[in-house]
Amino acid sequence: MRGFRQSLLGLLLVLLVAGAAGAARAADALVDAAWAIQNLRTPGVVFLDVQSARNFERRHVPDAIHTRYPDDGWRKVQADGRIGLPTPVEFGALMGKLGIRNSTHVIMVATGESERDMAIATDIYWTMLYFGHEEVSILDGGLTGFLAAGGPRERDAARPPRPAEYVLGRRRAGILASARDVTGSMGVGALADHRRVAQWLGLNRASYVPVAGSVPTARSLPADWLMKDGGGFFRPKDEMEKIFEYGKVATEGKTIHIGNTSMEGSLGWFAAYEILGNKAARLYAGGMADWARDPQNPVRVHLGMDEAPAAR
Repeated sequence: MRGFRQSLLGLLLVLLVAGAAGAARAADALVDAAWAIQNLRTPGVVFLDVQSARNFERRHVPDAIHTRYPDDGWRKVQADGRIGLPTPVEFGALMGKLGIRNSTHVIMVATGESERDMAIATDIYWTMLYFGHEEVSILDGGLTGFLAAGGPRERDAARPPRPAEYVLGRRRAGILASARDVTGSMGVGALADHRRVAQWLGLNRASYVPVAGSVPTARSLPADWLMKDGGGFFRPKDEMEKIFEYGKVATEGKTIHIGNTSMEGSLGWFAAYEILGNKAARLYAGGMADWARDPQNPVRVHLGMDEAPAAR
């Protein structure tokens, strides 16, 4: 009996240690500069620089791997002008080319000077999560915050990473919304438009969006509101809650986040999903560039330059 109890206690101890180790390996969505400085050369941690090639050559985190967004294949421009996701095989090949393994903890490093910089990081973050890569984080404040905290830097051209074997995981389909999902969510307060207010109103449009305006009933919640002073640091949870409340965007349930493409939308999705903890939040990856190309999809103009606001 005594031997049985000792064996049982030993088994429980093993399970507790394994559970603690598993919890330690789970990546936080955001890491700060202090964490990054301490883990610069930690085995299994890769800093993935998502700056422009010019900015990367000027300065970057030591030993960082550079990737070009979207040119490396994070997004594909289709023949009809729509912007699509890579296939699972293409995603796996890209990860392996970048030297990323399934167990690699990837830290996204943007320049960190604007919400657009950070939206590149959140877009790649969302893509990795969607294709099943769990160990991924974003450096809050980007490279700007890292250097301000005393982090070291390098200056040189990107060095080709050593290719790695990457095995495709299970896709997390629940974080992707389709055009049909967007249609079904109109009128229930579940749509958030994260573009500039002028684009939501219909005053302006991006060159690759064929029609000015927004999805009917989508609430305006510009991406730069979610960042401190429009820079590279995310606002804390309590401030995010106030902003979402002011924008009349739900903080729980199946909200859908929309941009011109997946970029602005991904930043809003990240705020909802990771900072506010709404695990039902979804990204409409096609954005208005996709939505406005289908004449069957309604577009609302709140304040256009025509004689009167109109809906298509």
